[in-house]
Amino acid sequence: MSEQSSHYMDTLVPWDGKLYAANTAHHRRYDDAFLVTLPLQPTDHVLDIGCGSGDFTATVAGLVPEGHVVGLEPQSSLLVEARDRARPNQSFVAAAAQELERAVAGEHTAFDVVMSRSVLHWLPWADHRTVLEQALTVLRPGGTLRIECGGGDNVREIVAFLDAVASSIAGERAVSAPWSFVHAGAYLDLLLEVGFDVDGDDSFVRTVAQRRSFDRDSVIGWLHSQAAQAYERGLDPDERSRLRAAIDDRVDELRRPDGTYDLTFVRLDLLVHAPAR
Repeated sequence: MSEQSSHYMDTLVPWDGKLYAANTAHHRRYDDAFLVTLPLQPTDHVLDIGCGSGDFTATVAGLVPEGHVVGLEPQSSLLVEARDRARPNQSFVAAAAQELERAVAGEHTAFDVVMSRSVLHWLPWADHRTVLEQALTVLRPGGTLRIECGGGDNVREIVAFLDAVASSIAGERAVSAPWSFVHAGAYLDLLLEVGFDVDGDDSFVRTVAQRRSFDRDSVIGWLHSQAAQAYERGLDPDERSRLRAAIDDRVDELRRPDGTYDLTFVRLDLLVHAPAR
């Protein structure tokens, strides 16, 4: 892992596993669509990069009853939640995505599927090559890489909102949106450079726009559990508390004319394969 990315990981604020687990409904609405395009066999060995609180990881484990699913996750409180939900054919590794090859060396190192959902946009763009190279290394020949994460102009309303709120608290020290929301063309180029096969009959690299449904309480829950952390780096505890209070005070700025707090998500969505060498 580069010095830049190591510093980035060191400055991430610890997540609240229980709060995160209580606010994943907007992701779960898209589970079936993801699974339709995830080619799983009962004996598959699967690596889930950034398994979070583990609810979807456990669903995948149930689809490979004779196989095994390894969840990779750097946040200790999320791992606690994931272990509570785990099936017998699961194991977990505490490590960042940039360290996946080393982290799974004692696990299954010839995975049939490497997948990741709603995670990789948290990594600096410079680190995506490292993650993809390591994913290719641990995949068996012909194995599948399946990724869904923020892409394009994902949650642009939230980026503008949190930029403004953070600036009101920390001024020039405020961190602007740190997420890597990449367009499909740039990611296709990177996948080809790393060595993935993108020409399979089931392969795709695309961005997909979605309008996700939120009310006032659920959008606050989402902001606190999965977004505010990006802006809390470098803030002292008092400033972090003030940031979250300001989010609550100003959340009605996100209200739409129809009374909802629905948000436009744009997802980088891809399925490619390791070469069948």
